[in-house]
Amino acid sequence: MPEMKEASVRTLDSAQASELALLVDLEARWENLRKTPSHAEAGATKQDLLVKQKAYDAFRARLGAYNKQYMPAHVPELLLNTPSRLGIWCRTMRDLYLLVEHDPQGHCPVSLLEKAYRWADHVGTRMDKDRVNRSTPPSNIQAAIRDLEALGQWCDDLCRVAPSE
Repeated sequence: MPEMKEASVRTLDSAQASELALLVDLEARWENLRKTPSHAEAGATKQDLLVKQKAYDAFRARLGAYNKQYMPAHVPELLLNTPSRLGIWCRTMRDLYLLVEHDPQGHCPVSLLEKAYRWADHVGTRMDKDRVNRSTPPSNIQAAIRDLEALGQWCDDLCRVAPSE
């Protein structure tokens, strides 16, 4: 299946953009929950495990429905572990949310931003750089768009000083 690329996000119609925006935030929520400390480390409760399972089920159901209805299919991004990959992904997500920012049904992608910052922390640590500055959690789509733009710029700055990847 062809996967969603940066340039193709800008060509989505409003219905597909809205569906994809919901999907990528559900994906990020699941990934963020999955990255929390394991049962042995944090004494996870049955409730914690149920929350993770529900998040996974919601993501997988939405992914299946989206990929049945739309092309290109959404393929979860597995590696955002370099400044260039993370920067491209942040700009792609910014472009997607620019398409839905005025949708009355739109929602603020808090989980998506949490995922972006988590990966930025990983990249910064690996490159021995300071953590990226965070604003308060976004309260609306426009704030999330600004945060994604700032993260993309942070990645671009790292690429200028980093050796080739």
